[in-house]
Amino acid sequence: MPNLFKDIIKRVIRWQYGRISFYLSDSEPEKLMEDGRKKLFEAFRNAADIIPFYQTYLKKNQVNPADITTIEAFERHVPIVNKEIIFSNTFLKDICANGSLEDVCLVYSSSGSSSGAFSFGMETWRNRSRIAMGLEFMLDNAFQIFKQKTFIINCLPMGVKIFTRTLPIAETSVREDVVLALLMKLKDEFDQFIIIGESLFLKKVFEDGEAMGIPWEKIKVNVITGGEYVSESFRSYLASLLHIDFDDPESGIIAVNMGLSELSLSIFSECPETIRIRRAAGRDREFRNALMGGDVSYPPLIMQYYPSQTWLENIMDADGNPRLIVSLLDKKVKIPLMRYDTEDIVQLYSYPEMVKILKESGHADMIPRFKLPFGIITGKRLDIKNSRGSTLSVCEVKEVLFQNFTLSRKITGNFKLSLSPDQHFVVTLQLLKGVINQAEIEASYLSEFQKQTDQKIQIKPVPYLEYGYGIEHNFERKNQYV
Repeated sequence: MPNLFKDIIKRVIRWQYGRISFYLSDSEPEKLMEDGRKKLFEAFRNAADIIPFYQTYLKKNQVNPADITTIEAFERHVPIVNKEIIFSNTFLKDICANGSLEDVCLVYSSSGSSSGAFSFGMETWRNRSRIAMGLEFMLDNAFQIFKQKTFIINCLPMGVKIFTRTLPIAETSVREDVVLALLMKLKDEFDQFIIIGESLFLKKVFEDGEAMGIPWEKIKVNVITGGEYVSESFRSYLASLLHIDFDDPESGIIAVNMGLSELSLSIFSECPETIRIRRAAGRDREFRNALMGGDVSYPPLIMQYYPSQTWLENIMDADGNPRLIVSLLDKKVKIPLMRYDTEDIVQLYSYPEMVKILKESGHADMIPRFKLPFGIITGKRLDIKNSRGSTLSVCEVKEVLFQNFTLSRKITGNFKLSLSPDQHFVVTLQLLKGVINQAEIEASYLSEFQKQTDQKIQIKPVPYLEYGYGIEHNFERKNQYV
């Protein structure tokens, strides 16, 4: 009977996903955007009605919710909020629906690493099945979870939970020994595994697994990572460890996801087509520049988002970079944030705009089947500028660190970007335990950087225990790269 019940549930879910897939692939892009636009005003008025803090904040900014009836009025008059405004001096109940915590089943927290301040997201018992539905839809679209017997290993830090109704899941947090033990015990019981974790932790897991003899080439392992900017070279490096062939999805897929704890959801996600677009952009500078609208030295993340779930805007910061502003459209979320500045640099594109670029660049075969809008993502603004006006970004450094797989095996991935007294860029690298050939690594990485940039860069490989910026990384906090 339990198996029959589970089979019925799966059939219902697959039917639901079939309807959603048809809607996203058959509807015109403007209809998908219009559906989100209609939800925006209801969601805004709902937030203004039920969030105690937001009611006060709108009054303070002399905003009457009844006057916000057009996109122009919304963008002109509704104030932008951020982590400090929402979370620094408020009690959590005052930013929750109806000022109550009664129906909360789970609280998420950010790492607090970049600002020293924490932000929080909340889920209700009522909302759990809807969260699971969104996750399972994404997983089935990318990994065909209903056609293959699938096991999920969630090794995200700080007890971040993943809801699913149909798949078995292990919550290991950042215990690589537990992850590897599970894989060895279950490798013959499932068609595929999906491992969800942050990038440098996964590097350690897969390298340690190789060292202990786990036959990665015989296990189908898919990966979902994120938490910070992930370079395309890093994806290639993980693929080399797991024996994944990018031309053969059946060998496994490595996908990047972008979400925020305070939003309690994924904003952007990849699909096989967007991964192909990014990899092509990495090989073809002209195509890359067409995507970015200017000359760039590395391929940014290219993802899609659901306009029925989030209304996204761009505002330009002082340096002319497009910052991402998010409004949540689901009236049932516990903290319905409006015009929230994520501090991420993301250039938004409509589906027709992306299709035009792909066709003109000779990549029409990479057009995704879901007619969703896009984000071109470079993450948080993390770079350093010297007195001569030259700039080196964390994204550029990450791209270089994993281009030479032999060198990548000698570092943890932790690094610090700084300036020398004579205003040269300095990249301090933490070596893996037992790696000591610093002079050779320095010369090799200097050569790699010279292929990428004409900036004067000093490379300082540091033995594991001598790295002065957090020696024993516990993977609970994000690195402070600058």
